[in-house]
Amino acid sequence: MTSYYIDTSALVKRYRVEQGTAVIDNLLHNPTQEDRYFTSFLTVLEFTSSILRLAKGSYIKENTAAEMIARFRRDLSEMFQIWPVDDEVLSTSIGMVEKHLLRSADAIHLATAAVISELLSEPKLVMVSSDRELLIAAENARIQTINPLKQ
Repeated sequence: MTSYYIDTSALVKRYRVEQGTAVIDNLLHNPTQEDRYFTSFLTVLEFTSSILRLAKGSYIKENTAAEMIARFRRDLSEMFQIWPVDDEVLSTSIGMVEKHLLRSADAIHLATAAVISELLSEPKLVMVSSDRELLIAAENARIQTINPLKQ
């Protein structure tokens, strides 16, 4: 059994064809029965904002954005356990900023992954992200990583 924490930078590749899409598609389309997928409620905000801003900037059509968001939300309800941004995550995030000098959103993602990892029995959580700084911080926090850009 493997548990994955997938951040926004990686998850968006499921809905937009770009470098790393094939890795994310393979990870999500070919799970074992025991695989589990986690993300943060922050991902819902970041993903929605990202897609709507692409539409606002005319990089994608508004109806395409609406379809992407609808598909994303369906996938969330069917495939993912969404972790809340609660006091424990936010408190842990402060330590992540101080230790790894991360941006606040990245600290929330890393803190969420760390909190989930502590609650899991073996094997530990694997963080999936395309953010280089976040991946380095995760590795320093002894969390396994996958970078879809390097697979």
